Amino acid sequence: MNIKEKNYYFGYDEFKKNIPIDVADIENVLTLQDRHDLNHNWSFLRMNHDYIELIDQYYARLGKSFSIFFIFSPIIFLLFSILYIDVFYISFLIFVIVFFCFYPIFKYDKGRPICRPIIFNRNTQKVYFYINGQEYLEKHWLDVTYALGTSQGLGGMPIYELRAHIIEDGILKDTFLIGFPKIGNGASLGLWSFICHYMQHGMDELKPHPHPMYGTIDPLKQLTFCQRMVGSKESIQDTWRSFRCVYFNNPLPSYFAFPFDLCNLIARRIFLRIKPLPVWHSDVVKANEMDKIREEEITYRDNYEFKEFEIKDK
Repeated sequence: MNIKEKNYYFGYDEFKKNIPIDVADIENVLTLQDRHDLNHNWSFLRMNHDYIELIDQYYARLGKSFSIFFIFSPIIFLLFSILYIDVFYISFLIFVIVFFCFYPIFKYDKGRPICRPIIFNRNTQKVYFYINGQEYLEKHWLDVTYALGTSQGLGGMPIYELRAHIIEDGILKDTFLIGFPKIGNGASLGLWSFICHYMQHGMDELKPHPHPMYGTIDPLKQLTFCQRMVGSKESIQDTWRSFRCVYFNNPLPSYFAFPFDLCNLIARRIFLRIKPLPVWHSDVVKANEMDKIREEEITYRDNYEFKEFEIKDK
């Protein structure tokens, strides 16, 4: 069953709401019995004994739509200088590019923070979905229908994403997207298994610890990287690392995406300065004791240094 309202490139997919739906009609529904290789999928903000906080796909794709403007504008100006195209035509082309870049931003993105995070609380077995500073959705985490979905990435290439469907009395109320989308399905499935493992067994096996025989750290099965979501205070290096980290141990896509990611870096930096940070409702902060100091908590301060084929201790 197609539950998308419309498909847009680079993260502006809109899902239908308040429509009748049967769970059996949803493709690739995920269950606790599913077993996949654990993968944090570069999607965590923090992990402690009480809860985990993850980014949504919107933060993962932040700036992607606007980056098109920086990709095509130099090409048009180059063609103009080489072919001496009439000023009228070049102006028209620039107008078209600006329209298609900014239209989805103003229609679907206006007023949104840079991220709509998700919290899974192991103690209460609750999940919290951020909507805005005044609204949030609280559910028992097993009352949510999770599924592996597909969307469109660079050039229309299909990518896989972890979806959370809110279904009440046979009505689809809302859909949330958790973590980074990827070309292969392994990372999103691994993220689902990572969440399940935490909710069932806690963080002990998920925090970085050396292999008993080889003394090595598993860079994906253990939480070796957290996003540093600080908005305009974020350094250029942190911005670059926040989305380029997904190419770890996969250099070919990294080289191919490099020029596009440079444009995305510019667009992302702009959004980080003009868009607000998400602020959880005080009830959520209280319910999860988010102000509590936890010595075991893993955040960006504990990140390992990642390169193409290796990691270095923090």
